[in-house]
Amino acid sequence: MVKIILLVLLSEAITVIGQILFKKSTNSIGTYDLKAGGDRIRFLSKILTQPSLWSGILVMSIGLVIWLLAIAQGDLSLVFPMGSLQYILILFLAHKFLGEKIDRMKLIGTLLVMAGIVLMSVS
Repeated sequence: MVKIILLVLLSEAITVIGQILFKKSTNSIGTYDLKAGGDRIRFLSKILTQPSLWSGILVMSIGLVIWLLAIAQGDLSLVFPMGSLQYILILFLAHKFLGEKIDRMKLIGTLLVMAGIVLMSVS
């Protein structure tokens, strides 16, 4: 059980790092009106040249392999809810690395997610 929990924690941490890298890559290219066809093409050509995007894809791939190891060894009904740890990690890492604000509602929501994870883990 401890091994599965460690695999899930590692997978979730790596996946969150990938999400942060994705956000950094989109932040670095500016804004586009994605309803316009020309802007969609410019967006894609710009985003596909971002090293942080490719780093994020690599990191997310590693996280996926670890996730597959976790679900192969544990019950999906236990492992999958633990995947909600992403919400908690994203809140704090987005604050630290992207400067996103943590308001009261986000904090309360995160505490509720944490309570749900604990309840699912002890059942």
